[in-house]
Amino acid sequence: MCVSGLVDFEEPVARKKPLNRILVSENTLRLKECTFLIALYDRYSELARSRDYNCRPLLDYYTLRDVDSESASWVYGITLRCKEKIVVHHSTPELFVESCFVACISSGDSHIAHADNERREEGRWVPNHTPQRDYTGLVYLNDDFSGGELVFPDLDTVIVPRPGLLVGFPSNHEFVHAVPKVLSGKRYTMPVWFTVNQTKAMQL
Repeated sequence: MCVSGLVDFEEPVARKKPLNRILVSENTLRLKECTFLIALYDRYSELARSRDYNCRPLLDYYTLRDVDSESASWVYGITLRCKEKIVVHHSTPELFVESCFVACISSGDSHIAHADNERREEGRWVPNHTPQRDYTGLVYLNDDFSGGELVFPDLDTVIVPRPGLLVGFPSNHEFVHAVPKVLSGKRYTMPVWFTVNQTKAMQL
């Protein structure tokens, strides 16, 4: 994997090429909002209906709605805040929230390089199991861990997570991304996916 070297804490992005269509928006969430989302995950994640590729629970909107509807409504409001930033940055048509989760990976966990709406098959890109996802938003909730940066290998770009940071980009193969191994601590995020197809929108 070819990526640029990391930079110090004052600069969240290291790159050799321009970011172009990647939105990097600091302080999209306040610290107390990040702390609250972490607390929701720690309280309810064992009730989650799905798990990630590391077999870690993914706290989805519907599970949260079933046990804490007030908090679920608040989380949905956060997704709309992210949506507006992505719409403005990418000059998109109207977007709808397709899904959102609160996630956590721990020491030893990673995510291989992938696209969010496509997969490689016999040397070409084809739709994957979530082709309705048009834009990806990743909100970072903490930074008290090591490793686990967000890497765009084809763009020579590394983004260092910090609380409240939103990263937004199209979900296709032009933005293949990966998360190298977390070396220590727990890495909390709120991934949100958006679609231009209203029929694929998350049901409130």
